[in-house]
Amino acid sequence: MFRIGIIGTENSHAMAFSRNINLPDPVIGDIPYSDVRVVGVYGPDIESARIIKAETGADFIAKSVEEFHGKVDAMMITSRKGSVHSEYAMPFIEKGMPLFIDKPFTSDVTEAEKLILAAQKSGSKLCGGSSCRRAYDVLMLQNSVRNLRASGDIISASMNFAADPDSEYDGFYFYASHLVEMALTVFGHDVRSIICVEKDGSRLCIWRYDDIDVSLHFTKDNYNSSAVIYAKSGNIMRNIDMSLVYQHEVAQFVHMLRTGEMLEPYENLVLPVRMIAAVEESAVKRTEVRV
Repeated sequence: MFRIGIIGTENSHAMAFSRNINLPDPVIGDIPYSDVRVVGVYGPDIESARIIKAETGADFIAKSVEEFHGKVDAMMITSRKGSVHSEYAMPFIEKGMPLFIDKPFTSDVTEAEKLILAAQKSGSKLCGGSSCRRAYDVLMLQNSVRNLRASGDIISASMNFAADPDSEYDGFYFYASHLVEMALTVFGHDVRSIICVEKDGSRLCIWRYDDIDVSLHFTKDNYNSSAVIYAKSGNIMRNIDMSLVYQHEVAQFVHMLRTGEMLEPYENLVLPVRMIAAVEESAVKRTEVRV
């Protein structure tokens, strides 16, 4: 049995993950993972921790992060602020424990790099980031772009999702990770440069690849997401359905626990943080930023 602890119960993700792991599947009626269980949670918002414990059957509410040591086999860090992820995650990484670290992985590139170096040293396996990149529609778009690129048919593309530069949870970092990670999944990691402009809290960014430019719209207060791919053979338009992304994210974490296999390299956790930092720099300096 893999005993899991969760830090960051103020985030709705903590409840979603606890339900997906501990409670019967609403369709088939069975517990989805007989060998995995969320046993302990930590706030620091005590009321949200009490609700998760009551609804999902976790064994205990930790009074401190240190209380998890010796009681769990793996951790999930779900705190809304990426700026606290490093301090919460590092003690468990240094012990070689497997971790899920929610989006944003961190709110600082240097902190992200330090976590990765520690994980490589200890052998800690990591996964996490945005759940949105695991949406079925995102994977369909990824496949379409690959095929269009192979045939030389693609012209450009556009995608949107919400983000707020003034969020109380580390500003732009809190939600920007969703669109950044979806775009990296669909269009690839080899972005050459970024140009960004901001108006009324929304940001329009151009990601420049060798073959195409992609416009990303960080739309404040609009939580719907869609994409358009422009090709010589015709446009592809798709709304992105997020309804099963938590289940997919939990499945990847459980796979890592069972097999010890990371489905993605460590750098894939750091890259979105680098990209968000580049978008921020371009928005502030009002200039093109090399990636």
